[in-house]
Amino acid sequence: MAKLQMNKDLLESAVLGASVLGGGGGGSEEDAIEAGELALKIGTPVLLDVDDLEPWQTVVSCSMVTCPYRKDPFIAPRARVRSVELLLESGIGRPAGLIPNECGSFWITNGWIESAILGIPLVDAPCNGRGHPTPEMGSMGLHRVPDYVSIQSFAGGNPAKGAYVEGVLKGSIEMVSNMIRQDACIVGGIMAVARNPVEASYIRDNAAPGALKQAIRIGDAMKKAREKGPGAVIEAAASMLSGIILHCGEIETVDRFTAGGMDTGTVSVGGYEITFWKEYMTLEKDGERVATFPDLINIFSCETGRAVSSDLLLPGMHVALVSASRRELILGGGMRSPELFEPAETILGKEILAFLHL
Repeated sequence: MAKLQMNKDLLESAVLGASVLGGGGGGSEEDAIEAGELALKIGTPVLLDVDDLEPWQTVVSCSMVTCPYRKDPFIAPRARVRSVELLLESGIGRPAGLIPNECGSFWITNGWIESAILGIPLVDAPCNGRGHPTPEMGSMGLHRVPDYVSIQSFAGGNPAKGAYVEGVLKGSIEMVSNMIRQDACIVGGIMAVARNPVEASYIRDNAAPGALKQAIRIGDAMKKAREKGPGAVIEAAASMLSGIILHCGEIETVDRFTAGGMDTGTVSVGGYEITFWKEYMTLEKDGERVATFPDLINIFSCETGRAVSSDLLLPGMHVALVSASRRELILGGGMRSPELFEPAETILGKEILAFLHL
C-alpha cells in the first residue's frame, strides 16, 4: 500500500504546486494552508494511490462551491464534515476514500479536514488535475453516463448570523450544481459539498490519478529555487511542466465583469491578450492563438515568484506570462467532453472547441 502520511512540508508543497495547476483559479493559498494545518492538528490524514483500493470500493468527491458576490465567505470546519455526514445519512455507504474536485491552491485541501475527523483516507485521484470553471468539468464525465443521477450534500453559512443551511439534492449534475451555487450566494459566498460517490474503478479511468503528487513535485521544485529569487521560482515551475516563459512586463489593462456566476474578463500585457472565466482560458499574441484551455496559462508575480489568480490581477503589476501544454497535465474525464466547453465560448466570445483536438 502506497500510504503517504500528510505533514506540514507536504501541505506547503501541495498548495504551492496546486496554485500553478489552478491556472488562474483555485482560491486562496493562505486559506488552504490554514485548512490543512487544522486538519493536521485534528488528526493524521493519509494519502493513498487509487490502486490501493479495491475496484468496487466507493470514493466521494469533496468540493467547495463559491459565489462571485461573496459578502461573508464563512465556512466552518464543521460544515465540511457535515457535508460528508449528510451523504452517509442519505444511505450512501461509508466511502473508502475522499478526493478533491480539482487541483487549485485552496481546492487541493478539500477533504483534508473531513479525512482527519472521519478517519477516511485521501486518494490521489482528484476529479481533475488542473483548475476548471464549472462543476460539470470536475464531474469525471458522469454527465455522459446514461440515467446517472447526481447526489450532492451541502452545508455552509454562518450560524451566528442565521445564515446556515444544509441539505441533500439529487438530479442532473448541472441542475444540482446550479442550485447549490445559488445557496452559496444566499449564505454569503461559499458552501462545502460532498458529491457523486462512485467506485474506485471509475475514478481510475475518469479522474486524474497522480495529480496530487504532481502538485507536490512542482511545489518542491519551487521551494528549492526560492534562495535564488523569484525569477528562479518561476523558471522552476515552468520547467516542471515543460512550460515556456513567454513575456515579462507590466499588466497594461484588466477588464473584469461577472458572467455565468464567475469572475470573467480580459487582461493585456506586452501584446498578449488573456481571457479568463475564473481560470485563464485563451492566450493570443497579436490576434494569433497561442494557448487554449485546458492548456495551462499562468501569470506569475515577478516580485514573489507566486502564481497570481485572475481575481487579483491589477494594472501595473510586474508579471511573467507562462504557458504549458495540456499534454503535461493529468486531466480528468470532464476535459474530454467537448460540450462542456461551449458555455465558455459563449461567455468569452472566443473559439475554444476548434482548438481542443480532444
